[in-house]
Amino acid sequence: MPKKIAAPKIKDDGLSFEQAIARLEQLVAEMESADLPLDQLLAKYEEGTKLVRLCGQKLDEAEKKIELLTKKTDGTVALEPLADDEAATESPDAEEGQLL
Repeated sequence: MPKKIAAPKIKDDGLSFEQAIARLEQLVAEMESADLPLDQLLAKYEEGTKLVRLCGQKLDEAEKKIELLTKKTDGTVALEPLADDEAATESPDAEEGQLL
Protein backbone atom coordinates (compact mmCIF):
# COMPACT_ATOMS: atom_id res chain seq x y z
CA MET A 1 0.00 0.00 0.00
CA PRO A 2 1.57 3.37 -0.99
CA LYS A 3 2.41 5.71 1.83
CA LYS A 4 0.34 8.84 2.16
CA ILE A 5 2.49 11.95 1.96
CA ALA A 6 1.60 14.37 4.71
CA ALA A 7 0.99 17.97 3.75
CA PRO A 8 3.19 20.50 5.49
CA LYS A 9 1.79 21.85 8.73
CA ILE A 10 0.12 25.23 8.45
CA LYS A 11 0.77 27.87 11.10
CA ASP A 12 -2.59 28.21 12.82
CA ASP A 13 -1.99 31.36 14.89
CA GLY A 14 -4.07 29.77 17.64
CA LEU A 15 -7.26 29.72 15.56
CA SER A 16 -9.81 27.05 16.31
CA PHE A 17 -11.58 25.29 13.44
CA GLU A 18 -14.70 27.36 14.12
CA GLN A 19 -12.74 30.64 14.14
CA ALA A 20 -11.07 29.74 10.85
CA ILE A 21 -14.44 28.95 9.25
CA ALA A 22 -15.90 32.22 10.54
CA ARG A 23 -12.95 34.16 9.09
CA LEU A 24 -13.36 32.34 5.77
CA GLU A 25 -17.03 33.33 5.67
CA GLN A 26 -16.07 36.93 6.42
CA LEU A 27 -13.47 36.93 3.63
CA VAL A 28 -15.94 35.55 1.12
CA ALA A 29 -18.52 38.18 2.06
CA GLU A 30 -15.92 40.96 1.72
CA MET A 31 -14.74 39.67 -1.63
CA GLU A 32 -18.27 39.33 -2.99
CA SER A 33 -19.65 42.64 -1.76
CA ALA A 34 -16.83 45.12 -2.24
CA ASP A 35 -15.15 46.68 -5.21
CA LEU A 36 -11.69 45.87 -4.02
CA PRO A 37 -8.51 46.56 -5.94
CA LEU A 38 -6.86 43.49 -7.39
CA ASP A 39 -4.01 43.47 -4.85
CA GLN A 40 -6.49 43.41 -1.94
CA LEU A 41 -8.53 40.67 -3.59
CA LEU A 42 -5.40 38.59 -4.05
CA ALA A 43 -4.36 39.13 -0.43
CA LYS A 44 -7.80 38.01 0.79
CA TYR A 45 -7.72 35.03 -1.57
CA GLU A 46 -4.28 34.03 -0.25
CA GLU A 47 -5.48 34.30 3.35
CA GLY A 48 -8.55 32.24 2.48
CA THR A 49 -6.42 29.56 0.87
CA LYS A 50 -4.28 29.29 4.01
CA LEU A 51 -7.42 29.07 6.14
CA VAL A 52 -8.84 26.29 3.95
CA ARG A 53 -5.60 24.32 4.38
CA LEU A 54 -5.69 24.95 8.13
CA CYS A 55 -9.28 23.68 8.34
CA GLY A 56 -8.32 20.59 6.35
CA GLN A 57 -5.39 19.97 8.67
CA LYS A 58 -7.59 20.32 11.75
CA LEU A 59 -10.13 17.91 10.26
CA ASP A 60 -7.36 15.40 9.50
CA GLU A 61 -6.14 15.66 13.09
CA ALA A 62 -9.65 15.08 14.40
CA GLU A 63 -10.08 12.11 12.08
CA LYS A 64 -6.91 10.53 13.48
CA LYS A 65 -8.52 10.57 16.92
CA ILE A 66 -11.56 8.60 15.82
CA GLU A 67 -11.55 4.88 16.42
CA LEU A 68 -11.83 2.66 13.39
CA LEU A 69 -14.17 -0.27 13.14
CA THR A 70 -12.23 -3.18 11.75
CA LYS A 71 -13.89 -6.27 10.35
CA LYS A 72 -11.81 -9.37 11.00
CA THR A 73 -11.70 -12.33 8.63
CA ASP A 74 -13.85 -14.36 11.03
CA GLY A 75 -16.65 -11.81 10.65
CA THR A 76 -16.29 -10.18 14.06
CA VAL A 77 -15.99 -6.43 14.44
CA ALA A 78 -13.44 -4.86 16.78
CA LEU A 79 -12.67 -1.28 17.77
CA GLU A 80 -9.08 -0.22 17.18
CA PRO A 81 -7.65 3.24 17.78
CA LEU A 82 -6.12 4.88 14.75
CA ALA A 83 -2.34 5.18 15.08
CA ASP A 84 -1.24 8.66 16.16
CA ASP A 85 1.79 8.86 13.88
CA GLU A 86 0.62 7.38 10.62
CA ALA A 87 -3.06 7.05 9.83
CA ALA A 88 -2.31 5.49 6.47
CA THR A 89 -0.19 2.60 7.74
CA GLU A 90 -1.70 -0.78 8.36
CA SER A 91 -2.01 -2.25 11.83
CA PRO A 92 0.12 -5.28 12.81
CA ASP A 93 -3.04 -7.44 12.44
CA ALA A 94 -3.58 -6.22 8.86
CA GLU A 95 -3.55 -9.73 7.44
CA GLU A 96 -6.33 -10.72 9.88
CA GLY A 97 -8.83 -8.06 8.87
CA GLN A 98 -9.86 -5.35 6.56
CA LEU A 99 -11.15 -1.85 7.12
CA LEU A 100 -14.88 -1.27 6.73
